[in-house]
Amino acid sequence: MTAISNAIQFFLRTAFDIRDGELKRAGLMQAYIFLIISTLLIVKPTVNGLFLTKFSVESLPNAFILVAISAAVVSTIYSRLLTRIPLHKIMANTLTYSVASLILFGVFLLFNIAKGPVLYLFYIWVAIFALLATSQFWVLANLVFNAREAKRLFGFIGAGAIGGGIFGGYLTSALAQFMRVEFLLFVCALLLALCLPIVRSVWKNYVVQTQNPFQQKKRMSGFSEHPINLIRQSRHLSFLAGIVGVSVMVAKLVDYQFSGLAAAAIDNAEELTAFFGFWFSTFNLLSLLLQLFLTRRVVGTFGVGTSLFFLPSLILLAALLLLVFPEWLMVAIFLKMSDGSLKQSINKAAMELIILPVPVEVKNQTKTFIDVFVDSVATGISGLILIFFVKGLNLSTQAISLLTIALILLWIYLAYRVRGEYLHSFKLKIDKAKGEGGAPKKQIDLSSESAIGGLSKVLENGSEKQLLFVLDKIRELPNDRYFEPLRKLLQHPSTEVQAAAISTLYFYKKHPLVEEVKPFIHSSSQKVKIQAFQYLIEHAAEERLTLMNEYLRDEDYHVKGAALVTLARDTRDNPRMKAAFALKDRIVDLLEELPFIKGAEQERFEKITLLKAIGYANIPALYEHIFPFFSDANKDVVKHAIAAGGSTLNPVFIDRIARFLTEEPFQDTAVEALAQYGKAIIPELQRMAHTPGISMEMLRTFPLVVKKIGSQQSVNFLIELFDYDDKALQQAALRGLNSLRNNYPYLKFDKKEIVRRILREARLYQDTLSALHAQLYIRITRKSEPVSEREKEQMEARMGLIRLMEQRLDRNLERIFRLLGLNYASEDILAIYESLRSDKDDLRMNALEFLDNLLEPSIKRAIIPIIETSMLETITEQTVKTMNLKIPSEYECFKMLLRGKDMRIKLAVLYLIGQLGDWKFMPLVEESLESSEGKVRDFAAGVMKELKKL
Repeated sequence: MTAISNAIQFFLRTAFDIRDGELKRAGLMQAYIFLIISTLLIVKPTVNGLFLTKFSVESLPNAFILVAISAAVVSTIYSRLLTRIPLHKIMANTLTYSVASLILFGVFLLFNIAKGPVLYLFYIWVAIFALLATSQFWVLANLVFNAREAKRLFGFIGAGAIGGGIFGGYLTSALAQFMRVEFLLFVCALLLALCLPIVRSVWKNYVVQTQNPFQQKKRMSGFSEHPINLIRQSRHLSFLAGIVGVSVMVAKLVDYQFSGLAAAAIDNAEELTAFFGFWFSTFNLLSLLLQLFLTRRVVGTFGVGTSLFFLPSLILLAALLLLVFPEWLMVAIFLKMSDGSLKQSINKAAMELIILPVPVEVKNQTKTFIDVFVDSVATGISGLILIFFVKGLNLSTQAISLLTIALILLWIYLAYRVRGEYLHSFKLKIDKAKGEGGAPKKQIDLSSESAIGGLSKVLENGSEKQLLFVLDKIRELPNDRYFEPLRKLLQHPSTEVQAAAISTLYFYKKHPLVEEVKPFIHSSSQKVKIQAFQYLIEHAAEERLTLMNEYLRDEDYHVKGAALVTLARDTRDNPRMKAAFALKDRIVDLLEELPFIKGAEQERFEKITLLKAIGYANIPALYEHIFPFFSDANKDVVKHAIAAGGSTLNPVFIDRIARFLTEEPFQDTAVEALAQYGKAIIPELQRMAHTPGISMEMLRTFPLVVKKIGSQQSVNFLIELFDYDDKALQQAALRGLNSLRNNYPYLKFDKKEIVRRILREARLYQDTLSALHAQLYIRITRKSEPVSEREKEQMEARMGLIRLMEQRLDRNLERIFRLLGLNYASEDILAIYESLRSDKDDLRMNALEFLDNLLEPSIKRAIIPIIETSMLETITEQTVKTMNLKIPSEYECFKMLLRGKDMRIKLAVLYLIGQLGDWKFMPLVEESLESSEGKVRDFAAGVMKELKKL
């Protein structure tokens, strides 16, 4: 028995690279998806058979529309619940209610209770279940596996989905031969019930025990967003969404024709269900064969763009055949087979590649949205089309074929456009990548290249920045045609490129370069060493334990340190591997050795190694050892301690790391460390912001963290910070909002609220301008040359106040433009602002004209006069009249400024009052004694003493 077990483990390790400690985890997830897909492949043919037998094919369009509406509503509610209820509870409830629903549907249909409405509900339920069950599986998979594990293991786990797709349909076909189809629902209920203990076991052993809540939230980020704005603003994503939408509409028309001809040929529910079950599984089997033997060759030979045309072209051929032979069931089967087999093989691979130029974070945000919402909308539209053309105009099957052909032509056009956008995106980004230190671009002619050919050319001739960009993209979806150019990059003079090349070659399992990579263990770059270790752990499977133990005992502390860091990172989510290598003991041993290390450089290196290892290892018992290094004498060590705390994603470090935000040498590191927590850090920052006694200096740094997190919570928190009285904090919050607007266009900004704030800033500008004009007028009307020392001090005090107000006007104007950048295209607003600050009159006038055409009338009336005033050298009486400014007296001016929110101006006013020594301002000083700001109260008390002396 042990021999058999060892043989199985050897096979799995060799075929799928399943390592020690991963088999149970991967096996459970494979079983889970197998059961889910098996259930789907039983209920789909069952509901199709029952529905068509009861209602005929003419009722399918109604079902399509109901499915579209229900899917949109349910997925919206579900995405909101996902942010409020723990995932494992949602999954358990979904499975429990699904089992109960299947039993109820089975009972109702078996005893013919309200069969018509129940069948409609059942049809909708199947579509909703398919959406939720598969979505929940992938969310759980992202929690259970980290990025590197996912790339290795998702092939093995995906085999469960393929197996379920084949097993479920053939089982349906077999069982429907000797039992009523209604009994199949009880079989499905049993299969789903088996999923419950699997989900509980996976959650308990591989989520709760290995991840804290922050780690869970970070891995789940992106599954509850609906970034429609992001899709609208990207031609690439818009074309992709269009292809998905049109392909779904074509699939529904194909499904309609296939189901109609099948129902016409087979009128028995059991036989029809068996027919659907057999062919659905056959389509899955054919898809698997294509995936295994043809997909890689087709995509590799014809390229990404051309591969997109295979599916619509084959469906077009089948639709033309059906146009000629409208009654032939085998032609309908060929039509459905064209859609069902190529969609999950060649077309799926091409679609995964075509989205490659899109940034990873954007892709994560949009993929689910396109798959769910675009699919739902397209399903509804196809239902409406069928109702209009089939029921309304009473058209034949041939007319539907013509509709299908028309949609396929649109599909081919969109595929052509997205292919062009794909090539353009890559070429543009490669062209933008410059050499180090702003060196001139290394020109590469890509005008006549295919995407793969162009990327290969960059790998051979690109600059360092171009190479790093391309390597990052290739890493997402490797292709054998890149292997040789990648291999040559191992000899590139840049260690950054070497590290990136090794990191990319990591995913080329069929082309091991173990002997070529081994020398990089002794590279001068620690980054290259670590990448080399990760490569060897992956590719030297038989030598893995021997190699790692050998390098962990190496005499060179650089090599030993790189081995320890690699081990910590690679076993982060694998307790069994940690135990096998005694990772915790090794880290503790290094901790105990630290006091005995004599060389300063080795001590620094060992401390950094230790911190990296603890940060990656995911061993909470070691976290306490990070804290002493926050006070280390070496700044480099402190920075790595901050980074290590952030890497743990443990809440115990948040407050301590936040203290470094106000320390200049460590601020950038602290910002990155806190940003690693993802959107889960926002409530923690809000908690700190509401803590009594928090310094304004600390608050001003929060936007630096928040602007790196593309979440609606970030927008809301920055708007909350913008409402604080501190001008510097307002400015920082606005800069953060602008950054979010530029980097995450799908985030929502309340346009009406932004307009309200713009108008408020405009009023503040006018009030400040009135006060400034009053002070300038007083300065001009007084003696031009002060005689006494006191007069000189008064003049200097007044000039200080004037300079502060001029600075406030500049900041005020910047805030207005930053707010405008939240409601309008930020690049346009930035260009206008920069032009208005130019000393060239024609540039300023053109910018003003552009702004005048851009703004809405309600904003324009308030903003344009302000901009025109800012362009003037001095404030004239004509300007005052044009803007309808009310110029206050000196007393009113001081009163207005002291009641404002700018502390520096308040102090300047009080200082000027003290220098003037005029008792008429005494009420203003007394009022300032009641200020909520301590500095203002203290300064007012000093001025009061001076006035009383006079």
